Amino acid sequence: MSDVFDTSNYATGLGQKLRRGLELGPKYFLVDVPRYVRQRKKLGLRLLDLGALWNPIRHFRIVKYLDLPLPPRYAEALAALDAAGVKLDNPPARTEALVSLWWDVRQSPGDVIECGAYRGATSLLLAVLGKFHDVHQKVLMLDTFAGMPETSAYDSMRTSGEFAPPTGWPDVIRRQIAALGVDDRVEVHQGLFADTFASWASRDPRFAFAHVDANIYQGTLDACEYVMPRMAIRGAVVFDDYNGITDLGARLAIDTVLGDKRPAPLAECSAYLRT
Repeated sequence: MSDVFDTSNYATGLGQKLRRGLELGPKYFLVDVPRYVRQRKKLGLRLLDLGALWNPIRHFRIVKYLDLPLPPRYAEALAALDAAGVKLDNPPARTEALVSLWWDVRQSPGDVIECGAYRGATSLLLAVLGKFHDVHQKVLMLDTFAGMPETSAYDSMRTSGEFAPPTGWPDVIRRQIAALGVDDRVEVHQGLFADTFASWASRDPRFAFAHVDANIYQGTLDACEYVMPRMAIRGAVVFDDYNGITDLGARLAIDTVLGDKRPAPLAECSAYLRT
């Protein structure tokens, strides 16, 4: 199982976490949080957000906050991804929590959408598990596949072009799709979310499960504004960045769309909302 997880983009060991905490912690509380409060005021959001103060704690704790069973054949699906050259970029705890929540709502009507796929591994994992269990869903994979688009004043710790896979990565994903035998289950959509959504004007999809992992304000806002009204009853949305110490812009966007609703912690920095 360990070979399929590539967590080089994350501080996974205790030593790494301590170093990153020392680098980011003081700035987070002394600079980022006060700026975040000012931005909440600018956006007309409730100023008090005590949950944001716990984000560094969640960063250090490898914890799943929602205890749901994993799908049968989960290990087999990981092995299939590994054999096809797919590497999962989120740590095991976050991946397991997300997959377990997808499994819990799999019978809800609608497709799966991932807004911010990076190298496509999470979408492919859900497609393989759907194939194993004959779950009738498409998995819609959205990303620029060229890194983050232009950031805004709300994205103080993110930069344009961050998380860019190697050039031509959509072609790699299509080969992996073929190797996994999920050609009929996965759609790859390259470009800005807003442009993809505009191209679906006559399609009007519905979603049983959504994964929003855009990291930055505008991409998260575009994803949430499109996805949330199209969620099925008894579906679920995972917000990968809601409790991230480098992703307060994404948190602002999510709160802007959800209003008084607050997603619950899922695992580490991720959160979820049942619809």
